[in-house]
Amino acid sequence: MALLGICVVNVPFLAPPLDRMLERPVGADLVAQIAVEWLFQGKFFVLFSFLFGWGFAIQMAAAARAGVSGARRFTLRLLGLLLIGVAHATLVFFGDILVLYALLGLPLLALRGASPRALVYVAAAAMVVGFGALSVLAILLAEPSSLGLSAAVGPGYLGGFADAVRQRLADWRVAFGFLWLFNGPVAFAAFCLGLAAAKIDVFRPGNPAYSVLRRNLPLLLTVGLLLNLGYALSLQGALGQDLLAVVAFASLALGGPILASAYLVLAVEAARRGWLQGATAAAGRMSLTGYVLEGMLAGLVFNGYGLGLYGTVGAAGCLLIALGIVAATHLFAMLWLRFAANGPLEIVLRGITRFGEGRSTNWKNG
Repeated sequence: MALLGICVVNVPFLAPPLDRMLERPVGADLVAQIAVEWLFQGKFFVLFSFLFGWGFAIQMAAAARAGVSGARRFTLRLLGLLLIGVAHATLVFFGDILVLYALLGLPLLALRGASPRALVYVAAAAMVVGFGALSVLAILLAEPSSLGLSAAVGPGYLGGFADAVRQRLADWRVAFGFLWLFNGPVAFAAFCLGLAAAKIDVFRPGNPAYSVLRRNLPLLLTVGLLLNLGYALSLQGALGQDLLAVVAFASLALGGPILASAYLVLAVEAARRGWLQGATAAAGRMSLTGYVLEGMLAGLVFNGYGLGLYGTVGAAGCLLIALGIVAATHLFAMLWLRFAANGPLEIVLRGITRFGEGRSTNWKNG
């Protein structure tokens, strides 16, 4: 489900020049854009980040069972993630989040011994920082030239693959700063919450923390939808460009995680009823591959080395294309896992980790 939401959010950033992202469409495109900003943007990367923190706990436990250093193994995984992220940003999508994850994983590693309560406090502090970062971003977006968007716009995506790579490198210089402000603090908060949730085994039947979330699902949905509606309206200029608009935009730092929590409960309840099986479960087993594959397929749709639809598709068309890409990604996951135990990039990441562990062992024994 996180992959679905991320694809819906990312495809519009792959379809037009960056400066056109700030334009207000009309008709069906306006409805689609508001729906994506209201229900998807800033929510599903929180789920993805929560799973990163949960996965960190699993990896540390696996390292302990194997009798190896969990810190060394995870550091090597972060290095592998960094390498894959750089390749992804250069060859696939300038809005890559893997490099950010690799860098934010180091402070998460330092918190591995923290109590669940302490992790929740750190997450709350990170969301406060996120509110400040989003406030800064709202002010910058009011003056797009301050972000250098005009310098990032070019015909590269309509040329060959080498032209697209050069364009991505230009766009990445702009996008990476945006990602730090928009995603960084809230992603780290979700890391901490994922680690805390794993430590208390939050999805174990009867867990009191999950019971509280489930019982308050209507409240989470109501508050989350209201806060995120304010965020969406601020992007459409409906709240003007004064302090109210800045606060509404920055409220995503709280509204995003709240609505993501509601989505999380809905996903767990659906899984417990057996509704999430087959392709959905397969995609979940190879989420790193799925994340990168979504961008690859979008590149084939929009770039000149594919169908060349760059700059011609509105928000409604992007939504339909995103759903098609998600379906294709899930189908690939089902087919691939018939012949392999892990996804292609999961195999690469594991190989980098094991190679690093082997070199470290050889160096010690040398």
